[in-house]
Amino acid sequence: MSSRKSKVIVLGSLAFDYIMSFEENICNAVSMDHEKGEFQSTITACARIKHFGGTAGNIAYNLGLLNIASVSLVGAVGPDFDQLGYKEHIQKFENISLGIEVHEDLFTAACYIVNDVKANQMIIFHGGALDKCKDIDLNEKIGDPQEYAYAINSTQSVEAMECFSDQLFSLRIPMIFDPGQVTPLFPKDLLIEIIKKSYILIGNKYEINQITKKTGMTEDDLISHVKAIIRTKGDEGSELIYKDESDAIFKNEIPICKPEKAIQETTGAGDGYRAGLLSGLILNMTLLDSCRLGAVIGSFVIETQGAQTQKYTINNVRKRFFNAYGYMPQELEGL
Repeated sequence: MSSRKSKVIVLGSLAFDYIMSFEENICNAVSMDHEKGEFQSTITACARIKHFGGTAGNIAYNLGLLNIASVSLVGAVGPDFDQLGYKEHIQKFENISLGIEVHEDLFTAACYIVNDVKANQMIIFHGGALDKCKDIDLNEKIGDPQEYAYAINSTQSVEAMECFSDQLFSLRIPMIFDPGQVTPLFPKDLLIEIIKKSYILIGNKYEINQITKKTGMTEDDLISHVKAIIRTKGDEGSELIYKDESDAIFKNEIPICKPEKAIQETTGAGDGYRAGLLSGLILNMTLLDSCRLGAVIGSFVIETQGAQTQKYTINNVRKRFFNAYGYMPQELEGL
């Protein structure tokens, strides 16, 4: 085990999530005149909760709990990252090192979400310092690139994801490409170019469909450029499409791992899945077992409010893996 690479790079957003409640229907609080282009809305929230979030932050938090990989968390933030406790929150994990650039004149990215009684959402996102990620030089953040087994290039601006994909390809660090909700913003040619530089492509069922439509490529076309495609499907589980050493293509449906507690919120479940996937790959587990580990970690996330409030140990993970899939990978037994 000592000979395997154990370092990963986590790229993506670091953000504060402000969750608010509205005890009526948002639709009744909105006045809109399409002809005049006029809009008016006043919403009085009855509660506000601040959570630590962002794709990179959520992935790193779960990697911290698992404590399998050594993590370089790279991103751009404002001084409020320290002032509001996010830095202290993530630094409690000894296996996470911060390659963070602090921009004193900007705020850390923030997402303001209002949920109403009909499960409607009003969302406002402010990128702030996140927009500076496109200027980050990974050579300055990670030291020797040969020590890194994988990197995940997760959702942030198209410009940043393009820059990181170019750098990772040049550094020869296998990349998991996770364009997420910004998938529609990628130009066709750029999206194809980044996919060709990727080791694994991951997204939910809507995002993978968007990728096939935008690129004009079928799944068989896509798999000719990457080792695997992983499609997450919420409560329907996930799907793994991969090639073996002889380029034979296999497809596996992966059932969900059911939580043991009542579901509180699904935000961040996909990021938990990605942390499990990365941890499985670091342990040299098969792609299938790594995806199953991802499903297990996602099941812990949805048992709490917020994407970084869940707690679990490796013993909890082993137990839940066995209960869900009826066996225990030997790589997990050895931890």
